[in-house]
Amino acid sequence: MFDYDCKGIKIKGAGLWLDALRKVDYSFVSHGHSDHLKNHQKILATPATICFHALRSRQADVHALEFGEAFEMDGMRVQLFPAGHILGSAMIRVERDGVSLLYSGDFKLRPSDTCEPIEIPQADILITESTYGHPQYVVQQSREMLIEELIGFIESCFAANYTPVVMAYALGKSQEAMKILGDRGYEVLVHPSIWQMAQVYEKFGISFVNCSLWAGAQVGPRQVLMVPPHVTFTRALQFVGRRRTVFLSGWTNAGHGPGWRTDHRIALSDHADFYELIEFVRRVGAKKIYTTHGFATFPNHLCDLGWDAEMLVAQE
Repeated sequence: MFDYDCKGIKIKGAGLWLDALRKVDYSFVSHGHSDHLKNHQKILATPATICFHALRSRQADVHALEFGEAFEMDGMRVQLFPAGHILGSAMIRVERDGVSLLYSGDFKLRPSDTCEPIEIPQADILITESTYGHPQYVVQQSREMLIEELIGFIESCFAANYTPVVMAYALGKSQEAMKILGDRGYEVLVHPSIWQMAQVYEKFGISFVNCSLWAGAQVGPRQVLMVPPHVTFTRALQFVGRRRTVFLSGWTNAGHGPGWRTDHRIALSDHADFYELIEFVRRVGAKKIYTTHGFATFPNHLCDLGWDAEMLVAQE
C-alpha cells in the first residue's frame, strides 16, 4: 500500500507522502516540530500544525484538515486523528479498496493540559514511531508524581535562594510546563522562542496565566525561568547568577545528550514510553506493523509478543 525510500513514505498510486524526509510536492505533516518541516510545495495538516509550519519554515500551499473530517483523493479515504504529542499533532489513516493504513507520527498516551488527547483508530497496517522502543525507557511515575517532582525542585531552589531554570524544548514541552506552573501560581519568565510558540497555543484556546516574556534581564525572587536547552550554552544566562537547572525529557534515562549536565532531570515526555508503544500497537490491532525512527530492536519485542513487525529500511 506504500513505498519507502530516501524521501520517506509514499502512498502507492497517489500523490501523497507521509512526513516526507525531503522536499516533495505534497506531504502530510504530522506536527510542528522543526525536524518534520521540509518546505514542501503543499502540505496536509491540522490548522495548528499549519500555524507552526508558517513560523518555522517557508509557508507552503496548505490543505487544512480538522480531526475526524474525511476527504477523498486518488481513490482513497483520508482522516486525521489526535496523536496527543503536542498541540495539533495528528495521525493519518488512509483507506483504499477495503484496506486501511495508520501512520502514527509522534504520539503519547498520557494526558496533557496543552494538546488534544489521543484517539486511536483501528487499521490493517500500522506504521509507528519507536523513539523510546527500548525497555530502558519506562516512566514509572504517574503524571501527578512528575508534576510534584518539578514543583519540589522549584521550591527547593527558592528555599536556598537559587533561581530555578526549567529547560524544555521550545515547542510542546515548554508550553506544557508553562501551563502546569502558571496554573499553580508560579510566576514564569519565558524565553522568546518559547513565547512565540505559546502565542499559537493561545490562538487555539490554550491560555497561560502568570507567564510573561523574558527580556534577558535579571530574574527576581520566586520567579521561574524557562528556556530551551541550547540557551544554557550561550551567554543568555549571564544575568542569572545563582541558578539550578532542571531538564524535562523522556531521555532522562539515557545518561547522555541534551540536559545530562543539568542539576536535575524529570521524565516529563511528549512521547510514549516502551510499554505505551506496545499498548498502542495492541489497541490499533493491525495485522502488519512497521516501525520508524527509533530502536531497530523494537520490532523484535513486538514479534516476541506475537505480532508481525519489522523496521522500515529505505531503498535508494
